[in-house]
Amino acid sequence: MSGLIGSRRTRAAVAAAAVLGLVLAGCGGGTGAQAPAPAGPGASIGTAPTGPANPNATLRFSYATDASKNYDPATAANQFVNAFLLPAYDRLFDIDAKGAVVPMLAERSGLTDDGRTLTLTLREGVVFHDGTPFDAAAVKANIERGKTAERSTLKPDLAVVTAVDVVDARTVALRLSAPTASLPAALADRAGMMVSPKAFTNPDLDLKPVGAGPYRVVEDQPGALVVYEKFDRYWNAQANTNAVKRIEMRIQLNPETRLRSIGAGEFDATAINLDQYAAAAGAGGQVLVQPGTGAFLVYLNMSKNPALAKPDVRAALSMAVDRAGISSAILGGQCAASPQIFPKGYWAAATDLGPAASTFDVTAAKQKLADAGFPNGFSMSMTVINVAPYSTVAEAVASQLGQIGVKVDLQVAEPAQVIAGFTGQKSVDSYVSAWPGAVDPARTVASLFLAGGTFNPGGTQDEEIARLAKQGLAIPDGDARAKVYQQIAARAVDQHIQLPICSSPVLLMASSKVRGLGTTIAGAPDLRAVELVTG
Repeated sequence: MSGLIGSRRTRAAVAAAAVLGLVLAGCGGGTGAQAPAPAGPGASIGTAPTGPANPNATLRFSYATDASKNYDPATAANQFVNAFLLPAYDRLFDIDAKGAVVPMLAERSGLTDDGRTLTLTLREGVVFHDGTPFDAAAVKANIERGKTAERSTLKPDLAVVTAVDVVDARTVALRLSAPTASLPAALADRAGMMVSPKAFTNPDLDLKPVGAGPYRVVEDQPGALVVYEKFDRYWNAQANTNAVKRIEMRIQLNPETRLRSIGAGEFDATAINLDQYAAAAGAGGQVLVQPGTGAFLVYLNMSKNPALAKPDVRAALSMAVDRAGISSAILGGQCAASPQIFPKGYWAAATDLGPAASTFDVTAAKQKLADAGFPNGFSMSMTVINVAPYSTVAEAVASQLGQIGVKVDLQVAEPAQVIAGFTGQKSVDSYVSAWPGAVDPARTVASLFLAGGTFNPGGTQDEEIARLAKQGLAIPDGDARAKVYQQIAARAVDQHIQLPICSSPVLLMASSKVRGLGTTIAGAPDLRAVELVTG
């Protein structure tokens, strides 16, 4: 095994040198001002078909990850897992196309004047896939499991909930430690996904979801295939009357294979990489460019490596990364270069960071690193999945950091091994991947910037961000809350808490027969209402 890993690192180094040359060729060598930003995402291509849908059809969807093969909402740690969860698990709330929280399993909600009790009125007639009734007791059981289960990744989302009281079968009261504006949005995500309490002890719950969603899992081949069929007792059946009867979600890591499979008729739809936009646009069918709140970035463990604990060192790394060059040369210009985690135009994004925030200057980065106490550089480890363009971006970043004396041990591995090493074992200094976005900026902040966040494995926490995060949770929605999150975004850039590279949309490719395909605001493909047109 050690020989295999070593050979991957050697190949990575060779490829990285080639990538670096390509990036620098487009950016004047990287010793002065940053090159112009890429044009940004292209437009969607093609239109949804008209005509009758076939309600007995099977949707064949290929996806780039198995999300670490854990589909339990409470314990899942992979940032792309929602694509697998959404068909099976309805939530207490939903998020509409404009980003507003709307009813789902909770048909009504009310907040007391002091903001410390959120009361939910639940829908009648809802049952889980195993026939267990959905009621207030089920909500209580799920919230408490999310708060207390040893492996729960929902604890930050539910920390504000101090108690759950069952008022009656259809009414539950969540007692809160402080007023919070983000809880309803959190309950529209994994924290609000309702699992049948009867299934909590199922040994295969991580592979066989038992929810109250429109589809139930009927087959799982770990790492290869998940098959869903329509749940005939679904409470909101009229919403997907003409949706496909069956969904086959097949794992295909190779992006080129995924793209070709649509034109070949092997699959109906897939998620494609940013660098594949031009090829997909010329292949016929539909290309859907879905805006989101995600970003390509270098996640950092800021406590494992002493160098990364210093903001000035992280500032040097940021200056050494050619964001515009990476987007242009590797990501097809589809990713808008940015040093902040939120995309431009999003209400939580910092509005005026100034040109220095995204400076690409190798000479200045070297000097910054020397001033921070590392005139000869330092060593750090980096991991990435063995799939382009993630691996290619990592190779470019590793080479760019090498230009200022940072020696990067780049470890290219299978997805499950990568995520386990960074978030589970916490054995790697950095991880190159994407953050798909979140239903509310509070979740992004908690996951990436606060102690206990899944993607902040070192637990490093900037106290100013922590203070502002508490404000953001307490302030009602509106301009005041937006200003708080804009301050957080600006502070994260100033202190270089994580290293965003660019803001990325989600690209989907579909045959001309597909209708109703889209993504959530958090960037997950949403297959719940997809139709296949006959003919």
